[in-house]
Amino acid sequence: MKAILPRRCAAPLIAGMCAAMLLAPAASAAETKQLYKCVNGKGVVSIQSSRCLAGSTEAWHRPAPVEPAPTPEQSAAAAAKILRDEQTVRELSAEVEKKLRAAEAGTPTTPAAAPTPAPATSLDPPTPEAVAIDSCQAAQAFAGAVREKSWLGITEDQTRRLYGWVADQCKVQTKPSD
Repeated sequence: MKAILPRRCAAPLIAGMCAAMLLAPAASAAETKQLYKCVNGKGVVSIQSSRCLAGSTEAWHRPAPVEPAPTPEQSAAAAAKILRDEQTVRELSAEVEKKLRAAEAGTPTTPAAAPTPAPATSLDPPTPEAVAIDSCQAAQAFAGAVREKSWLGITEDQTRRLYGWVADQCKVQTKPSD
């Protein structure tokens, strides 16, 4: 029996009935989805949403769990999160590139996120070795932080340049003796 739906549902009661009739086939179709476990002649197992092909054996079939569609609010929140994450990646990548270019040019830089060392208790200025160790530790901390953020998608070339910069920061500058 074929149902004939009016082109326009004017009254709220009729509109509700129209919506129920339109959604009912979709809901029943979603409820009847099945998962099939198939084993082919070579013993390869697959789980699929369609019946097993000829030459395969059906091990079982079960009703498929149907996930509800995300609400518009959930979709908007997910899209906003993706945009925020992309912006964060761009900002951090630009910062890393800037630091790597500065390291290649020989300009000493310190990572912005690295903590500054505590002031010395004596009035003597810090030794070059102490400054080199502090900048080395800061560079290693920065490289570690970048390494932990796998979502940055750092390329092999960028990783190589980052480690080169760390190595430059960790070199101990010594004065030549007279």
